[in-house]
Amino acid sequence: LIEELTPVMLSPNVTMVTIMDNNTLTIGFDPIQYAVNESDGYVTLGVSIFGGASIQGASVEVMFSTKDGTALAGQDYNQTSQLLTFNQDTTNIPVSVGIINNGYYEDDIIFQANLALQSATGYERFVTLSPAMATATIIDDINGVTIGYGQTGYSFFENQRYARVTVSVLQGQLKKSVMIQFRTIRGSAVGPGDYAETDIILVFNASTPSITVDIPLVDDELAEDDESFSAELLAVTPSGLVTIAPATTGITIIDTNSVTIGFEQQSYQVSKHQGSIPLKIQVLEGTLGRTVLLHVKT
Repeated sequence: LIEELTPVMLSPNVTMVTIMDNNTLTIGFDPIQYAVNESDGYVTLGVSIFGGASIQGASVEVMFSTKDGTALAGQDYNQTSQLLTFNQDTTNIPVSVGIINNGYYEDDIIFQANLALQSATGYERFVTLSPAMATATIIDDINGVTIGYGQTGYSFFENQRYARVTVSVLQGQLKKSVMIQFRTIRGSAVGPGDYAETDIILVFNASTPSITVDIPLVDDELAEDDESFSAELLAVTPSGLVTIAPATTGITIIDTNSVTIGFEQQSYQVSKHQGSIPLKIQVLEGTLGRTVLLHVKT
């Protein structure tokens, strides 16, 4: 006997299975550190999709923006904000940021760039921004500062006590310190007999764009020709980015000492049978430091 089975109903006999995509999509800077010379004019930062994952049938929007560090927007670089759109055909996006040649002599400075997720419809929880920050260093390679003498020649009287010369920032601006060697060079005037030989370091910065140097003069009380020596600038520290011009100046010492020369006596008596008379001429006052020629006429 075949036992009759009770009919079995299957309902519902169809179901939907959704496969949830749990792959993580990572977007970030590549690399995270950049360096650019100020003279280059711009720096390009790269933003990429990492890890081999890709975007299928959707797009992800990421906001790129810059942020001040020691570099300031509008003064050192151009403030930049840009919406980056990634999809299955776009896995890397370069972003250029303009660099401003501000004419300053300054330390190397930095700014930041940041990423922020704007939209990834339905996929927000699977998108990671990492690394989401990058830094860019602006290297000051602009030779925009000139330091030198205010004039190429000076004259001073010997009894003025000092020869005063001025060294200044003639072009550009300083935002960090610069050290320059100042030294005297012998000429017809020599130290220490005519002036005090000088060798010093001058430090210039934003608050000290000009320095006056007093070189002591020696009044030797000798009646002599005008004499000269020079002063030069050299050995910039740090070197390479500051021009020295003019690097040399001449200094003339004008003699102020007087000498009186005359006959030893105001009158002489001689017999007409002597044949000649000795007349003595001498320095009556002061000291000679040079040769003097006199014309004696009867």
